[in-house]
Amino acid sequence: MIPLSIVLNGDNCWPELKERGFVRGQLVAIARLPLGTNEGRSTVCIRVELPDGRTVLAETTLRLMQNAIRAFDVREEMESANVSHN
Repeated sequence: MIPLSIVLNGDNCWPELKERGFVRGQLVAIARLPLGTNEGRSTVCIRVELPDGRTVLAETTLRLMQNAIRAFDVREEMESANVSHN
């Protein structure tokens, strides 16, 4: 299994990065990889280009990515409803 943490409010969600540091990259592509898991299910690979020319590939299951997007959609709808009622 490929773990994925879903953070619904990303403001200051990784405070340890302030001390460790990080490099910002540009997300340039997302690809579905059929048969990406041992069980034969699809995975999703995200390509990020770094300023120094290196490339980072990050992978998770399609199912986890879909669940993350659903959770984001639900939270977005809830917050939009709250804004329109204020």
